[in-house]
Amino acid sequence: MDLKSLQVFLSVCSNLSFTQTAAEQHQSVSAVSRTILRLEEALGERLFDRDRRGMTATPAARRLQIVAERMLSDWRSLQQSLGDDGSLQGELRIFCSVTATHRLLSPLLAAYREAYPRVQILLQTGDQADGMERVRRGNSDVAVIARPEGLNESFAFSPLASTPLCLCMPLVDCALRDALAGVSGSALWEALEDAPWVLPERGVSKDLIDRWLGERFARQPAIYARVAGHEAIVAMVSLGLGVAVLPRLVVDASGLQSSLRVMTLEEDLPAFEIGLCTRQPRLADPVVRGLWQVAHEL
Repeated sequence: MDLKSLQVFLSVCSNLSFTQTAAEQHQSVSAVSRTILRLEEALGERLFDRDRRGMTATPAARRLQIVAERMLSDWRSLQQSLGDDGSLQGELRIFCSVTATHRLLSPLLAAYREAYPRVQILLQTGDQADGMERVRRGNSDVAVIARPEGLNESFAFSPLASTPLCLCMPLVDCALRDALAGVSGSALWEALEDAPWVLPERGVSKDLIDRWLGERFARQPAIYARVAGHEAIVAMVSLGLGVAVLPRLVVDASGLQSSLRVMTLEEDLPAFEIGLCTRQPRLADPVVRGLWQVAHEL
């Protein structure tokens, strides 16, 4: 069981595709298949199940994934300790939303680069709701996410910031603005029950906001759309397409504050805790552990 085979195996765990792994590892598909077959023969267990819908990792593969990550991390640690100048080097893949990249990650990465200039940082951007799954599957080493309720103990989380959730309504000239204009208190909530809502389609915010809507209103408000990414939601509200609940951090970073009527909801909804997330075994990697240490020192 050589290190290259483990790298191929981890790539298959991440991609659940021999074809994509072959492209990443600069090998043929048949070579990737042979590597996985050799590992299965050595372990006496099937690692991946395949059917017409695709490929899934077996429980044996998930256990081997933990071992493989630890072995590769230990190998990098050994290389580091035997290096000529002892400086940390390697590659760090970080997944983050565009908003969090500008507001939270920029100062952290500046400090990290100063501390570890030889580490190559690969920044991957997208909807923060995808961050947990990307880390779990190994597509990213670290993700910047909102802390999930009941975070599994197999994940490590390091907080970076806390941001309240707020109710956003349009100020652009539209029928929805007119319906909500000059309305406050209980009358506002009655009007909001009849308003169209733009809601997140997945992630921590979806579960939290859906539960809050069910508790706040006697009946389910009309849903105009479910959208991936808070940045897209704030843009849709600014265009008068609906109302939404959004993290204040996103609203402040959007540049659309003048197009929005904003109400904080601190009494109704808990603040979002945003931070770094990785799988616990990845903290054994000096490159990842170094990011944790820098974050704690900021």
